[in-house]
Amino acid sequence: MEWLLYLLCPLMMLFCMKGMFSSGKKDGHTKQSLTPSDEMKTLQIQIQNLQEQNSKLMEEMKSIKQTPSSM
Repeated sequence: MEWLLYLLCPLMMLFCMKGMFSSGKKDGHTKQSLTPSDEMKTLQIQIQNLQEQNSKLMEEMKSIKQTPSSM
């Protein structure tokens, strides 16, 4: 009965790989439809969001370091 698991594993891997490759094709089509200026604006917005998240995390780390531990 264990041999069924060994046969099932490669089949599951094939389905997973097919899903990964087919989802990549969908993302590629949307990226090609953007003009370079639109892509630049999108990247700038993403950078701004990441910088905001970074500053929030830094503030949270500072507050955690300043709080005396109860251990």
